[in-house]
Amino acid sequence: MSSAALTTGAAGDVLPGAALAGEGIPSRWLGRLAFAPALALQEDLRRRHASVGDVVLLLEHEPVYTTGRGGRPENLGRVAADPAIPFERIGRGGDVTYHGPGQLVGYALVDLRMRDRDVHRFLRQMETGVIWTLQALGVRATRWPGRTGVWVVDRGTGVESVAAEPTDVAHLDDHDMQLGRIRKIASLGVGVRGGVTMHGFALNVALDLAPFAAIVPCGLAGVHMTTVEREAARPVRSVRDVAMLAARHVGRALAWPYPHKAAFGEVSS
Repeated sequence: MSSAALTTGAAGDVLPGAALAGEGIPSRWLGRLAFAPALALQEDLRRRHASVGDVVLLLEHEPVYTTGRGGRPENLGRVAADPAIPFERIGRGGDVTYHGPGQLVGYALVDLRMRDRDVHRFLRQMETGVIWTLQALGVRATRWPGRTGVWVVDRGTGVESVAAEPTDVAHLDDHDMQLGRIRKIASLGVGVRGGVTMHGFALNVALDLAPFAAIVPCGLAGVHMTTVEREAARPVRSVRDVAMLAARHVGRALAWPYPHKAAFGEVSS
């Protein structure tokens, strides 16, 4: 599907896909999409940002490996030589990861020039939105200080709530990660061009995790990836259902201007 086709909608509608009800930044659902047209769509919306405004695109990808600007060759494993799943080097932060059906991808096109150009604060806000989304699904999630992304931990490791930024996971280390005591459920990586963000987050909903075995995910040797399906206390919803929750929670976390508490991690109902 071409970018032009994706952006054709009702009269006066210059955004792709279907609108999702939410708060803060508007979100659009695109369904399942190959990586190349989704990247072209991001570029198109970034160029037209002055007329389109901030938006979060929510979708699933066909299977693809991607790596960011600083991705290290040794973390790619055999994927660059394996034609079974495409491989793309793209202009975001972060190392190699995998996208595929069963994973909710969120691409945020946001003008950081109106937000003091603070990329780190933007990433923390996005993490908060993903954590709120997981909370609504009954998954206890957290940040891990010093490591971008969203994590879940075993009971007994010091995290007994769904608070968005508990400080008591700071004692966990690579050994805990390699033992699976703390597991990665969502990866984040953004790029900024012309003051506008691109790329965003990938939340594992009901994803086949096997392709991660071919790489060093996010450059973290021994990391255990996990999914909502594995961690939730109740049956997992469809990716579109999770997208509807993300439209509310990620949109609210990225809203501008924002309440300080909402931006930096206190969970609200």
